[in-house]
Amino acid sequence: MPAIYLNERDEEAVPDSATHYRLIDHKNELLGTYAMREYSLTGALLLRGTLSSIDPPVRNGLLTWYHSNGGKAAQVHYRSDEADGVYVSWYEDGRVSQRGEYAQGQRVGSWISVHRNGQKRSKGTYTAGKPTGEWRYYYDTGQLSAIELLNREKGPALAFFNEDASPYVGKLHKRQLPEFPGGEEALLNFVTRNTTYPKNTRRKGITGNVYVRYTVGEDGRVGQVEVIRGLAPEADQEARRVVASLPAFQPGREYNIPTAMTFTVPIHFSPGFSLLSGVRPPQTPPTEARAANPDELY
Repeated sequence: MPAIYLNERDEEAVPDSATHYRLIDHKNELLGTYAMREYSLTGALLLRGTLSSIDPPVRNGLLTWYHSNGGKAAQVHYRSDEADGVYVSWYEDGRVSQRGEYAQGQRVGSWISVHRNGQKRSKGTYTAGKPTGEWRYYYDTGQLSAIELLNREKGPALAFFNEDASPYVGKLHKRQLPEFPGGEEALLNFVTRNTTYPKNTRRKGITGNVYVRYTVGEDGRVGQVEVIRGLAPEADQEARRVVASLPAFQPGREYNIPTAMTFTVPIHFSPGFSLLSGVRPPQTPPTEARAANPDELY
């Protein structure tokens, strides 16, 4: 069957505005299902699973998401288009990063996440899709980083701890995005100053955006840089180079724990680049990258 192009919200789109595409095999008459795969525009496998209906698409059976290196990123069964069963996610190196259970599309029971070194990262309970009771968060040393008490009559309570186990003093933020040195304006200036309009792309009159996805790691360094929607080979290569050259950020944090976060940034190429005046086209701030798996972490 022909490819179905999709945007970041998994909605059908024209190829020029798509971020990935879906391929569906002919119906398996014995099972009554269609095998389905989704790929990035560069051809990397993102998702594999089965559908019981194409229009509208209804997911049934095991769905598996993949990292760009080909390793499994997450896996869970679907029933009637809702996640239902044990959910497991993995880091790129194959180590488990999270484990829990879904029932009719909602998280239930005990959930645990794990640091890359195998130390416990968080543990708590979900009821009908909502976190309940006591949740504990840990640094990769095993030291407690935060405790959150939910469903109390007086309202939720939250406490942070430093890595030496002393109480954290200051404003508590459950989630903080990474910070570029000098802020967002400095980030856009860095991209503008360091991006060169490739000669072949300019000569052919090609203009537009190259969309680059990257991750700011727990140490603040930029990695996992990949073009998810290209423009022309030379422009794609230049956009990837610029993003890969970004200096280290102040790492993002969740419940006081340094946390890797993924973003997508459009790098713009147009005749606004002037070899004489040095004028360059303005760039657009990055947005946090999300995906369509159950908890949008991949």
